[in-house]
Amino acid sequence: MEAGLVICIIQAWRISQVNKPALRRKPARRPSRAAPEGPARERLLEAALEVFAERGFEGARTREIAARAGANLGLLSYYFGDKLALWKAAVARAFGELEAELGAIRARLAAEAALDERAEIEALLRGFVRFLGRRPAFMQLMNDESRRDGPRMRWLVEHHVRRIAGAIAEAAARARARGLLPDVPDAHLHYILVGAAGLLFSQAPECRLLMGLDPADPRAAEAHANALVKVLFRPGHA
Repeated sequence: MEAGLVICIIQAWRISQVNKPALRRKPARRPSRAAPEGPARERLLEAALEVFAERGFEGARTREIAARAGANLGLLSYYFGDKLALWKAAVARAFGELEAELGAIRARLAAEAALDERAEIEALLRGFVRFLGRRPAFMQLMNDESRRDGPRMRWLVEHHVRRIAGAIAEAAARARARGLLPDVPDAHLHYILVGAAGLLFSQAPECRLLMGLDPADPRAAEAHANALVKVLFRPGHA
């Protein structure tokens, strides 16, 4: 009797399994290989430029960069791979912004038929100073990297600085030919211009303490641009 009961239970269980609808398994999602570039990537680049400028490449920590950007640390590795690639991307982004702004200034002057040497140099200088006023970390990072002969400095020169230095030399040669600029060798003129334009912003803490002037104030950038133009151009060439 007990054996018959057990057999009935087993048969009933088998029937229930046959009639039971099969559960469909959802296919596993494959991770996306190319997530779209969004605000998090831009925030990481912005934070990276600041942290690299403040700490130097060796002292910068990716965890601090991610925290400052308000982004997950994993996203940093996803977008850039390693710290050096992040550094290059942040620097390239800053140079891209600078060159875009200076290019827009030249295009405006050309459209206004005002592309003479004096107008060009003055407008480009003002644009450069305004850019540094908004991006002081750019000048801080460049000052830090350029004082050491290393692979990052060489990468900066070959990918960005040499091109800009060439454009400065060409504009200066035209200006010298018209007597707008003193006859100063290109190497000296390059560092005079870059140093005069940017030191105020890269040395901002000292400037606040020593001069009582805040370079982060947009009015300070405008005043600095005006002063640079007055110092650079010879009297009588307005």
